[in-house]
Amino acid sequence: MERVFVIKRFENEIDIKAFSGDIYAQEEYCIETLEILDEKIYGTEMIGDSRLEVILTDLEQNELRDDWYINLTRMCA
Repeated sequence: MERVFVIKRFENEIDIKAFSGDIYAQEEYCIETLEILDEKIYGTEMIGDSRLEVILTDLEQNELRDDWYINLTRMCA
């Protein structure tokens, strides 16, 4: 299963402008701060200068109950 999330609110008061054009920083934020498993991240992209699109892939039904997934869903609501 593949899912697309758009993050509008960021944790830890980070400078999201630093993410612009830096895919490594975007993915590092997803892995380190949001605790998304590296192998689940298909890609990331900044939308404008205030939103981060995260595309997840190979999601399994049981992962939809994991803390990181639930927190990500709440951040994007």
